[in-house]
Amino acid sequence: MDQSKFFSVLSFFFSLNFVSAQDSLNLFKTLNNQYNVERMVTNKFYYNPANMPDYSSLSMSEFSLNYQSENKKIYLRQLGSGDTGLVVNTDSFKKLKSNSAVWGHASYSNINRKSSRYNENLDLERITPYVTLDSIGGNIDLETYHFSGGYAKKLNRFSLGISGTYKAQMASRSRDPRMKNTTSDLLFSTGINYRFYRNFQIGIFGDFNKYTQNSLVAFVNEVSFPIVYQSIGFGYDNYFFSNSLDTQFEEIGYKIGGQITNQQGKDFYVLGTLSSSNNIKSIKPKIGNRYYDTSDLENQRSYFEAAKFITFQNNRFGLILNYDSEIRTGTEYGYTSNSDNTELIFKRKAYKKERYTTTFKALYQLSQKKYTFTAVPFFSYHEITDRRIYPFSGQKFHKYTVGLDLDLKVEINKDQVLTFRPSYSHRNISTAINALDKNVSSGKLEWINDDFSILASDSSTVGLFARYDFRIRNLPALFVSANWITQIITSKHNNFSALCLGITF
Repeated sequence: MDQSKFFSVLSFFFSLNFVSAQDSLNLFKTLNNQYNVERMVTNKFYYNPANMPDYSSLSMSEFSLNYQSENKKIYLRQLGSGDTGLVVNTDSFKKLKSNSAVWGHASYSNINRKSSRYNENLDLERITPYVTLDSIGGNIDLETYHFSGGYAKKLNRFSLGISGTYKAQMASRSRDPRMKNTTSDLLFSTGINYRFYRNFQIGIFGDFNKYTQNSLVAFVNEVSFPIVYQSIGFGYDNYFFSNSLDTQFEEIGYKIGGQITNQQGKDFYVLGTLSSSNNIKSIKPKIGNRYYDTSDLENQRSYFEAAKFITFQNNRFGLILNYDSEIRTGTEYGYTSNSDNTELIFKRKAYKKERYTTTFKALYQLSQKKYTFTAVPFFSYHEITDRRIYPFSGQKFHKYTVGLDLDLKVEINKDQVLTFRPSYSHRNISTAINALDKNVSSGKLEWINDDFSILASDSSTVGLFARYDFRIRNLPALFVSANWITQIITSKHNNFSALCLGITF
């Protein structure tokens, strides 16, 4: 996408937001509504666009410019040692009437990803293990454009909502191996709710998703360059397509869900979703113009969440439980060739990854005239099994994470507000089983063993977010914020920091 077109769209969002400025409330009350912690904790409730008329009682908007820097001392090589760059972001939610709402989001980021190796693709979590890789890698320049918007309305006992999201990425490297990647990710969502008794509602919703990625690796030095592998996981590769530099990924997916709520989710809600997708990888050999399907990655996912809230005077209590199950199955294709043609000789299931996560969260919020304090303790238990056959190789983890997120908003005066968000979490690995096949090259063996040692290590994460909002006369409120996070793994520190300047209205 041309940057001038993007910033034209961004300017439109900004002008739309400016019209919706809230002058009737003081700054503290506006920010309490705009950055409601309960809404952040229960964000999956609003995946159903039919729930959006009750997202907020007020219109609210933000425009911000962000700089972020991440420096990892210990990291998974395929993900790189950190991202550094700029992000421009705008969000808006506007109440058209008491029974309808429209919302939108636009963002642009220009990021430099450092020291990425064994990965010449984007969206690793979506396509792994079928990645194009080499042992050299290097820094990646990555641009991302993201747009979303929706509309929802209540009609007597019914509420309806639609939304759409589009995300595009462009990645490149200026030295060998010179990667050039583009992705396109389109998501369309719709939902409907029916109020069947008093404030009780039942609803259904669904998503349709289409994703593509085109990836090309090139070398200026055509005399001496490393082998480009087509990975099938755990250091193994598709030998038939080694040194093939042009790949494509096509994915179609859907999700269906249902929910039961009372008082628009402010009392309780129960929701569940089922989703499915198929990601097909195709490779074009160095000789010829035809693409050959080489793998089919099927993803089946189910999600359940239940929440209950109680308010007592100025105190609000909540409990949220969710369970997430994801099973990924890879089918691989085998070919043979002679002087005349290339023929498919087999298709077989050869890869499977299972991930099960159970999470408990509690919420406590104390609301006073001059401040609001919120605490969210949480506990998650994860079970992950990752394996392939032909040949067999795999690993298994049982782990749990315990943590606490705090939020304190304090009114200094009617035109100044301070926000603090300290956080802490600890990940403990209770079981880590390594059954990795060692019959790979020494470089790949070092890579997969190093990855396993990181995944099998306990870690602690400490974070602090601080923000200062202020308003000058009748102008929209300005803010400056800083965010710092450090993760400690095997006595090494991974540090993330960010600075942000913005406007809220």
